[in-house]
Amino acid sequence: MNQSPPLPKERRARLMKAASYASLATAVSLALLKAWAWLETDSVSLLGSLADSLLDLVASLLTFWAVRFSLEPADAEHRFGHGKSEGLAALVQAMIISGSGLYVCAEAIDRLVHPRAIASPELGIAVMVAATAATVLLVLFQLYVGRRTGSVAISADAMHYQTDIAVNIGVGLAIFLSAASGWRLLDPIVGLVVAAYILFGALGIIRSALEILLDREIPEEDRATMRRIALAHPEVYGMHDMKTRFGGSHYIVQFHLELMPHITLWRSHEILDEVEAAIRERYPDVEIIIHADPIGFPERQDFKR
Repeated sequence: MNQSPPLPKERRARLMKAASYASLATAVSLALLKAWAWLETDSVSLLGSLADSLLDLVASLLTFWAVRFSLEPADAEHRFGHGKSEGLAALVQAMIISGSGLYVCAEAIDRLVHPRAIASPELGIAVMVAATAATVLLVLFQLYVGRRTGSVAISADAMHYQTDIAVNIGVGLAIFLSAASGWRLLDPIVGLVVAAYILFGALGIIRSALEILLDREIPEEDRATMRRIALAHPEVYGMHDMKTRFGGSHYIVQFHLELMPHITLWRSHEILDEVEAAIRERYPDVEIIIHADPIGFPERQDFKR
């Protein structure tokens, strides 16, 4: 995930913590509001939205934990830091969201078989309008934080709250149209659509989480930028075996640089430090391991990328 422009570590930590607090507060408020509205209306589509909000609460708690744990500095047992906790939290979020989708699907099917009218539709519509407005504000803030920090946990949280916006709008329309037309099957049909949308959103979160947990390479654009910076040094004559991965909210990179064979060890070390400093100007929190090779040395190269 590309960070543009990069932020100082302290600023990034503050933004990530603020986003996790906002997510948790919104999840609690919407769950309580929708629970009250569902008890008053007996709408299955509103029940689906409530189920999603309750699981959002669990997911927000996971994000709250993951952000704090991922920001812990590296220690003797975790030399590369705790960034993968974000990937783990995102994966658990996806499992929870999938469960909510399946639950809503089951309830909607039952209501198709046994249709019932919605009580107090005005209340249900008002609650969904309020829920949509609150969710839009949260998502805008989370998207901003995700772009600036590169946090996959915050981005995953924003992704499933984006699905909530569509869910809230759909449920509000279903309640309105069902009450206006008297067609009782509309409510459970929308419930099924909501369930399908929730499950589709969960797949996207799973993909993002697995990219971290399975050490997928960082975006090719960033690999090319780092390669270009390294090769721009006048005393670097080649580069190979570049390996990268995403550590949650920062990149972890290693590669070999080809230098002139007769320079001193001291100068070789200076060149590697200069290349590392140049890359850090673009990616301040990147972790870099550079190995120096004499140009023309017959060495097996693992990767050609």
